[in-house]
Amino acid sequence: MKTPEERLDAAVRGAGAAPRSDEALQALARAAREELAAHPKPRPWWMDGLVLLALNLVMGVGASAAMSWSDLQHGSMTMRSVVAVAWLLVMAVGSVLWLRPGAMTARLLVAGGFVLASLLAIGGASGFDPGAPFFRGIGCAFVECGIALIPVSVLLLISTRFAASPSHVFVGALAAASGGALALHLHCSNGTVAHVAVFHLLPAVVLASLAVLVRRFLRPATFVP
Repeated sequence: MKTPEERLDAAVRGAGAAPRSDEALQALARAAREELAAHPKPRPWWMDGLVLLALNLVMGVGASAAMSWSDLQHGSMTMRSVVAVAWLLVMAVGSVLWLRPGAMTARLLVAGGFVLASLLAIGGASGFDPGAPFFRGIGCAFVECGIALIPVSVLLLISTRFAASPSHVFVGALAAASGGALALHLHCSNGTVAHVAVFHLLPAVVLASLAVLVRRFLRPATFVP
């Protein structure tokens, strides 16, 4: 026997773009009333955000604490601290705000925070070159993506619970990848701008783009916005 929520979703899918008959409209209205009667209070949007926040903190802060720290990447200890706080804020605030319903203001805030943290990371780079071949830095990209893999997977699962847009998934994945960026910021000794841009910042954008692509193939559990 189907639940009221399942009947509502079935009615929405059956109605298509818009009900074309009184019978289809009545079926949709009846399913909606049953769902409202069963769940008069909607689940707060921020609850899933808190779950993702906790996971991002465990992965990002945990990895940062577990890895050996280096200050060779930074022009000054003050800048090192400023950039670390910036990544932590993007990770923490973005983990919740990517879910906020309504206008794109919250998502733009998360994206803007990521851009600002990226600019600070580039501006605070010391220029120190350890002398290793440039493409050996791909290890940093793997570390960042590895730290973000579980949070991004959970984010994709959460995104199927509502009518998530590509912008929801993209900025949410940027927030998840910021945990890896924080760990690299404290661990990596390569302070060249090219290394930071290509192997610390670009992987987060690529990962967020892949998350949007994967979400297109996931069936939403509900069409509720």
